[in-house]
Amino acid sequence: MTGSDEGAPGESMRDFYERMYPKLMARAYMMCGSRQDAEDVVQDAFVAVLPRWAQYSSYETPEAVVHRAMVQRVWKMRQRRARWLGRLKDVVPPEAVWDPQISAETSEVLEALRELPLRQRAVLVLHALAGFSSQEIADELEISVDTVRTHKYRGREKLKCMLGMEGRDADRPEFLPSVPAMALSMLPPNTDQGGEDAAEAAVRRAGEELHRRFEADHTARERMLAALEAVAARQARPAEAEE
Repeated sequence: MTGSDEGAPGESMRDFYERMYPKLMARAYMMCGSRQDAEDVVQDAFVAVLPRWAQYSSYETPEAVVHRAMVQRVWKMRQRRARWLGRLKDVVPPEAVWDPQISAETSEVLEALRELPLRQRAVLVLHALAGFSSQEIADELEISVDTVRTHKYRGREKLKCMLGMEGRDADRPEFLPSVPAMALSMLPPNTDQGGEDAAEAAVRRAGEELHRRFEADHTARERMLAALEAVAARQARPAEAEE
C-alpha cells in the first residue's frame, strides 16, 4: 500500500472512513463499471472491518484490510453476476451510466476499462491508481506474479487499442490471442519501473478525477457514513445487553 494512504496510529473509524472513502470509491468504480456497484462493495468493505476496528486501528497499515475487503467483494459481485447472466441468456447487462460532469477523457477510459476482463481491469487499476507493485497485486488478488504481469501486459495493449493510442502491438488484432501466456510471463520484470505506460497514465488521470469528484460529494459520503453508524449501533447493542 502506498504511503499516501497511511494515517495516524489509533485513528478513529470516522476519520479513517473520511480519508479512505474517495480512494476506495474511485478504485471500486473503475473496477465495477458502475457507481451503484462501487457504493455497495465499498460500504460492505467498511462494514466488514467495523467489529474489529479497535484491533485494525493499531495496525501499521489498516488501509490494507479494508482495501482487500473491497477487492474481494468486487470479485465476488462480478462472479455472481456472471452466473446470473449465464442462466438468463437473453438478458442484456445494463449499460453503465457515468456522471455527466465527468470529463470526456475519463468517460472514455471508463468505457474502455469496462470492456476488459475483470482481472485485467483490476490489475491496471491497482498498479496505475493504487501504486501497487506486481507482487502486491499478486498478494491482493491471490494469483501469481507471472499472471499479474500477463494481465497487465494484455490489459495495457487492449486499452491502448480502444483508446486509439499510437505505437501499440494491439494494432494487429491477431497479436494478443496468438501470444501464449507462458511467453508473456517471460517478459522482463521492468513493468514496475521506468516511464509510465500511456494506457496506465490514462487510467491514473481518470482515477484522480474520480477521486476529486468523490471527495467533493459530501452528500454521498455522509449517506454512507450514516448507514455505517447505524450498523455500528446495532452491533454495539448485544454487547451492551450482556453487560
